[in-house]
Parts: sequence; C-alpha cells; structure tokens
Amino acid sequence: MNFFTSNLKAIILSVVVIGIVLLVVKNYKKIKQFLTEVKQELEKVSWSTREELIGSTVVVITITAITAVFIGIIDLFLSKILSVMFK
Repeated sequence: MNFFTSNLKAIILSVVVIGIVLLVVKNYKKIKQFLTEVKQELEKVSWSTREELIGSTVVVITITAITAVFIGIIDLFLSKILSVMFK
C-alpha cells in the first residue's frame, strides 16, 4: 500500500499516457485523414500580406484607443454628475 500512495502521481500519469496512446493507435486512420484535410484547407487560405496586416493592426489599435478615450470621458462625466447628485 505504501508503494501505491507514494507513487500515485506517477501511476495516474502513466495511466493517462497509456490511454492517450491507445486512443491514438485506435483512431490513427481518422487522425491522419483529419490532418490531411486540415493541410488541404490551409493551402486554400488567402493569407494577408505584411503590409495589409500592419495596416489592419494600426486601424484596430487606433479605434481601440479612440473608444477607450470616449468611454473614459463618458465615465468621468457620469461620475461627476452622480457625485454631485448624491452629496
């Protein structure tokens, strides 16, 4: 019993690894087919150029900053209004 309790983590890890290996072996054909189909689909993807990616990133960061400032100003005004109302 002492061996079991002192090595419980190793035993659980071994059981999990054996289970994963058995699942992979059992479903090898399905996994291989899935990965093949994923590769085929990724070849169809139209990837953005570096310039398009940089331009889109600048737009997202700019809009996020503008939105943050807008929400901050609204929050400031509402805080002032509520502090005056509840004094």
